[in-house]
Amino acid sequence: MLANDSVTVTPGSGATVATHAAGGKEHQVIMVADPDGHLQGSKPIYLYNIPSQVHVNSASTVHWDIWNGDASLLVRVVSIRQIPNITTAVTGIVFDWLLERTTSVGTGGVAQTAWLPDLSQTALDADITCRSKPTGGAAQGTDLFNYSLSSEETAAATIQIASQGGLELVPQSLTIPCPGQPGILLRPSQGIRCVQVTASVAGNTGWLIAFTVE
Repeated sequence: MLANDSVTVTPGSGATVATHAAGGKEHQVIMVADPDGHLQGSKPIYLYNIPSQVHVNSASTVHWDIWNGDASLLVRVVSIRQIPNITTAVTGIVFDWLLERTTSVGTGGVAQTAWLPDLSQTALDADITCRSKPTGGAAQGTDLFNYSLSSEETAAATIQIASQGGLELVPQSLTIPCPGQPGILLRPSQGIRCVQVTASVAGNTGWLIAFTVE
């Protein structure tokens, strides 16, 4: 068909075809689905806002973990933003960090409560959990990637990262060549954790983590 052409649609005994009037003509309406069958934009978003917490003078300190303890649900982490604290004065240094998959649920620490952008959406399943600074569990699985970030609150780069809402650690480019499935997928009995590799107390950091449940 050429642009601006139109055709009469007769659904017959099947379902009625949805249309929308534009420019004096009825145009067929389509709804785009993800490869997993969900309509795009139909999956609710959940977020963990982990407040700024002090760095630890101990190598390989786990700052937080998320665990999918449900038997059938899938957790897709679509955004992790690390937000350096630029209001607390420190003699900052460059810290090395590591994101890893985990093979067990974290224990201890401070349990986090997910907040909902839409208060009418279903509350988060209780088997999906998050802790800041777990004291046990959250066993190391596969290393995902390392990165570095300065904790010096007066450094221009640190100020820029904090002012823009944090350093984005899970861009969609991580999933190329499958951009239709962004993020990091946590299947049942799988988790993820963030590890402070550098041993130093010179700084404070918070996180904002967004994920969907399928």
